[in-house]
Amino acid sequence: MKKRNQWLAVLSMTAILTAGATSYTSMIHAADATKTTNDHVVLRTAIQNMQGTVTWNGSSRSVDIQIADTKVQLPVGTSSATINGVKTPLDGKSYITKGTTYVSSQTLKLITDQLILKQNKTGFEQTASFQMPSGKAEISASTPDGQRLLVTEADNGSISVLDIADLNNINVLKTVSFHDLSAKAEVTSVTVSKDGKYGLAVIRTGDTDSEANKGLLAIVDLTTYKTVKTYELGIGPDSIALSPDGLHAVIAIEDEELNTAADEIDYANTKRPGSIMVVSFAGGNVLEGEITNLPVSLDNVKGAIYPNDPQPEYVAISPDSKTAAITLQENNVVAIVDLETKKISSIFALGTTSHQADLKDDGIVQFKETLSARYEPDGIAFSADGKYLLTANEGDLGKNEFEDGVKAGGRNIAVWNLQGQRMYDSQNLIDEATAMVGLYPDDRSPNKGSEVENLTVATVDGKTYAAVASERADAILFFDLADPVNPDYLGLIPTAGESPEGIHRVNGRSLFVSADESTGTLSFFAKK
Repeated sequence: MKKRNQWLAVLSMTAILTAGATSYTSMIHAADATKTTNDHVVLRTAIQNMQGTVTWNGSSRSVDIQIADTKVQLPVGTSSATINGVKTPLDGKSYITKGTTYVSSQTLKLITDQLILKQNKTGFEQTASFQMPSGKAEISASTPDGQRLLVTEADNGSISVLDIADLNNINVLKTVSFHDLSAKAEVTSVTVSKDGKYGLAVIRTGDTDSEANKGLLAIVDLTTYKTVKTYELGIGPDSIALSPDGLHAVIAIEDEELNTAADEIDYANTKRPGSIMVVSFAGGNVLEGEITNLPVSLDNVKGAIYPNDPQPEYVAISPDSKTAAITLQENNVVAIVDLETKKISSIFALGTTSHQADLKDDGIVQFKETLSARYEPDGIAFSADGKYLLTANEGDLGKNEFEDGVKAGGRNIAVWNLQGQRMYDSQNLIDEATAMVGLYPDDRSPNKGSEVENLTVATVDGKTYAAVASERADAILFFDLADPVNPDYLGLIPTAGESPEGIHRVNGRSLFVSADESTGTLSFFAKK
């Protein structure tokens, strides 16, 4: 994924802070609004873009800043500020030039760090990070004892197995390459058998619109790190999930039919519909699997975008191991599979969301325009009681396919019952939350905003959380799911790397880990 530095939006903010002004002045043209001086940034828009207010106090020659319940007093020309009542030394002095007040980027970071701490009621903090030697990390899974982590390395064609017993001493135990299975191996997902003896890696083998290469499910012995079994899958497999009882693996067979020269998919004219595959393991023995392929028909699903091309994307399985839910992202559809009968029991379209958003890349962050968008979820998870589904509504089509003003991606999370009725919609909460701590990517305003990529639901120390990965804001947002149809926002924590793609709760531990795709970084979030 293409990324910008998460501070770029802050560093390019600018506006006029005129001495003696008591309210916002008009914004200058965005083309002229990106100037900084000596790594200093213009203050007013930086604060305004964090949804704060700025007031000039002429008598004390100081700037009073209010963002939510955080207060900052910044005397101009001094090397200190008072943040929430605490006098704080700064790395340099703020100054005024031609009526414009500048502060250093480090001063601005001190403010945003306080905002993040003030907003964080999650009970978690980032306690460790690890840079993958390969520079690759997308999806992770842990062994049942929580001591090892398996990480996909995408187009490197490998997974790495890490020792995470001590977060201060993380190390790679073994990298397992699948190039002996396919020269074009790309690992898209991974999970671990219930007994912890095997890793289950899903592999694409170079499929395109003209190459119909079947995918593979590789079973890796986690003692010898050898591939001991493979299963042939459909073309272009994506996500895998293993049922809690260990008896079924469900795999989304996406088959994207990508034209590599044009770097696009001609959705309307694709010829190879994807499917959902269920691999059933007798007695939970992953070496003895039986595959059931479930074709997906969208012909009678009102609201499906491309009925000819279902493209299953991401899989979740209910806590009782009886039901799977699969997102069909490009179609804005969810399919429900009965794992006891191995049949698709229902399919429903998700419709659209409507809420306020920032739709312009202009250096000004304000949520005053009305967004109408298809949800188009990527990640999906069951609530702890198995009665509801939570979706991370990233969006995928990326453009107004039908010239109807409806955009791709809800920029939110949503909760649904198993009949497809919407129970909750976070609206613009995520974009606003990231903006309030200086992480909102204004350059993405016309296209998916903070881009909610993935999520997981886990009960940690008796409390159920949803951990939500915002790909473009480089942050994990936490929600309390005591009432699954009314998620309670608890705050966010920035990731150590960029573009969190996967978010996983480490088995048996009060620990979440994000796989940050753009930088190949793992970020660990533990209970305080």
